[in-house]
Amino acid sequence: MNSIFKQLLNVKGMVVENVCIVDGPMRPEPVLEVRVRPRAGMLRCSRCGRKRRGYDRGGGVRRWRHQDFGCWRVELVAMMPRVDCPKCGVVVASVPWAEPGSRFTRDFEAECAWLMTVANQKTVSG
Repeated sequence: MNSIFKQLLNVKGMVVENVCIVDGPMRPEPVLEVRVRPRAGMLRCSRCGRKRRGYDRGGGVRRWRHQDFGCWRVELVAMMPRVDCPKCGVVVASVPWAEPGSRFTRDFEAECAWLMTVANQKTVSG
């Protein structure tokens, strides 16, 4: 299952731990929740990008909005460790699927940028 979801998500450097559909009164629609973690040995400082040793297990669960699968909203969910960087201090480790500080995956951001470009072209020419 790990390799199938890695290909569907187009994300390298991660391990898919679990996939489930989450539904409840706090959500307007069901979400396909994909629990992931960075591959072992791949911890990097989210500020300078250098490989660093892990400091601790981090401050909890983080979520990133990913591209939809058909009618399903997709979110990547991960516990994010922190690293101790001599240059940057103790910071959250970077992830290969998103920019530091972003709540969206790179693929989601790229798709949104492309859609805005297409919408602007249609607005200008219309």
